Amino acid sequence: MLRLLPLLLLATAVTSAVAAPRCERLLVGGTVHLSAGPQRLEIAVAEGRIVALVPPGEAQAWRAAAAEVVELAGAHVYPGLTEGPGHVVGYGAALEQVDLVGTASYAEVVTRARAVADTLPAGTWVLGRGWDQNDWPDKALPTQAALSAAVPNRPVLLRRVDGHAVLLNARALAEAGITVESTDPAGGRILRDAGGAPTGVLVDAAADLVERVLPRPTAADIERRVLLAGRTLASFGLTSIHDAGTTRAELAVLRGLERDGRLPVRVYAILDGGDDELLAAEFGNGPWLSRGGMLAVRAVKLYADGALGSRGAALSAPYSDEPGSRGLEVTISARLADVIRRAAKAGFQPCVHAIGDAAVTRTLDIYEQVLGVGSTLRPRIEHAQIVRPEDVPRFAKLGVIAAVQPTHCTSDMPWAPRRLGAERTPWAYRWRSLLAAGARLELGSDVPVESPDPGLGMWAAVTRRPPEGTAEPGWNLPEALTRTEAIAGFSAWPAYAAFEEGWRGAIAPALAADLTVLDRSLEESDPATILQARVLRTIVAGRDAFVAGGTS
Repeated sequence: MLRLLPLLLLATAVTSAVAAPRCERLLVGGTVHLSAGPQRLEIAVAEGRIVALVPPGEAQAWRAAAAEVVELAGAHVYPGLTEGPGHVVGYGAALEQVDLVGTASYAEVVTRARAVADTLPAGTWVLGRGWDQNDWPDKALPTQAALSAAVPNRPVLLRRVDGHAVLLNARALAEAGITVESTDPAGGRILRDAGGAPTGVLVDAAADLVERVLPRPTAADIERRVLLAGRTLASFGLTSIHDAGTTRAELAVLRGLERDGRLPVRVYAILDGGDDELLAAEFGNGPWLSRGGMLAVRAVKLYADGALGSRGAALSAPYSDEPGSRGLEVTISARLADVIRRAAKAGFQPCVHAIGDAAVTRTLDIYEQVLGVGSTLRPRIEHAQIVRPEDVPRFAKLGVIAAVQPTHCTSDMPWAPRRLGAERTPWAYRWRSLLAAGARLELGSDVPVESPDPGLGMWAAVTRRPPEGTAEPGWNLPEALTRTEAIAGFSAWPAYAAFEEGWRGAIAPALAADLTVLDRSLEESDPATILQARVLRTIVAGRDAFVAGGTS
């Protein structure tokens, strides 16, 4: 049951607070960025809420009443930014594992894996994440031979940057029992050499063949990763994250941390739609929001297809650079429709991963069949990277939110046209088209697939070009967002996507005191200021989750 105080009661509290100042913290000396524009205001906070926005000339009584006065010294205060969606535990795990992001060759991947392997106890799995063959001189997917030669005596599993493919060495293949006789599972693919032997790369559902033999993380492992991820997200100015695919074990840890008041940032849990036992329990409980709003459980994550980089995204016509493949249907339509129907009956929001145009069409079709037009559940399509022209207006018609990741665009632009060909390339990352057709968006990074830095996301949304080499014009620039839209995409828009617009996502009395404090304005004429902005303070429910140069 939702357990937030009614806004009417909050309004009453604000009125009485104005008459007799009640203030735990007063943030002074900052420029506050409101929907009407920036203003010099002091922000009074009590019990996790903003109780007043006070002109500096009227702040004397508030200063006297405040238990703590925080001097912002000319900093710029924005509504608390949100990552929507990403992967909390996955990010924490990535921070602990072999970092393969930015590797310039397969040889560098092997070198990094071997260096970590030499530090681990015998028999321990070597885990890593972040390789992307599209960044290498040889853009073919790797094979296990070099990795197996470098690390022969312990199993190695290295996830591709998008998480939709893994590379195993020979020892890991053997422990998973994957041989030339193994068959491709539904929704997955074991890549093979000319003789039919596994190359070491498993795509989408095929990765489950090795997941079942991996050591399971303990509750202590999950807790450590949640806290590490949360603290790091806060350092980027993020006050909340939509956690895509929360498992049963992860939800138990999140609930314990919330109960103990230890969650660094808010978490909107999007349940793992593949776990029927979890769904039965949570659907039976109904949508739930903790009393302080730090943890919400009211959404379900499903997968229609895989990722474009590993050619798992489901396309309506073959890949231009692999004519024999159209990608993967990770979950069959009957299963998608069944879970969406059960979710709707329980009042849960369905969130379906769909990247390729065929997957987007299939998901929209199922939403229309199961939920009808204009569903109040605010169904989402996660990524919506390739959208056919005829499907663009269907998002608004069906009330479907597109949860998009601007940095996917700038990461993929060097190679996506090869996957899609000239006709389909204009269908890619079409944010302006969706907005113009009346659809709602929310922005995020899909961390750990991309950096969670919202500055990078805003830059990509506005310029559609990578941070380096900025003299070039943006890729398909008419699909870019404005600066104001990009900021809303990380604040007001994800609040709406999580049913939170009534109590967070903006700076106003009675709303949550979730604030991101920067050293400069994001709206200056030069878009480079977006990249240059430094996070000074991140405030969640009125408390510091991060302070630059200090402790949170």
